[in-house]
Amino acid sequence: MARLTLIQGGKSKVERFEALIGRHYALLYRTAYRFTRSVPDAEDLVQEVCVRAFPRLDELERLDQPHSWLLCVMRRIFIDQLRRFDRSHVDSIETTDPASFVADGPGPLEETESALWSRRLDRAWRRLDEDQRTLLALHDIEGYTLAELMEITGLKEGTLKSRLHRARSRLGKLLKQDAGGAPLAARGAGGER
Repeated sequence: MARLTLIQGGKSKVERFEALIGRHYALLYRTAYRFTRSVPDAEDLVQEVCVRAFPRLDELERLDQPHSWLLCVMRRIFIDQLRRFDRSHVDSIETTDPASFVADGPGPLEETESALWSRRLDRAWRRLDEDQRTLLALHDIEGYTLAELMEITGLKEGTLKSRLHRARSRLGKLLKQDAGGAPLAARGAGGER
């Protein structure tokens, strides 16, 4: 029996991969940035996903929603990286330059409050564990449904709901602690779980 070979419109594997990743690149980068809170780390994370996806191009092209597979791989890579490296590799996303207080926009008070809030949120975000951070980023920021998260994480709906609730509660507690006055770093690295 003769074997049929499918010809992909004459496109090379690289062209096919670029087309596939091109459709999902903005989502991948945005999600990686939410996970890492750092431009260089987000770029590295997306690159690592691409390195892992390229050999599986034929399989990815057959999927209805390859972004779910790509995000699942990204989540696993991110968690592995956090386990290998110290969390100090994740830098703050914002450093306020005093020269940025210009009269055109909000006044100095509003700018200061916004910068302080951003720093508080960033400190609290970095103190969440990797599962809490990834679930909040995918569900609350990127807008993935529970069904989509079930596919990405392999968790059941009830488990996802409880983990999302715990992550939101923990983030709220960390923000309240930080608002209490003392810096989070002064309260100890263990924190409240």
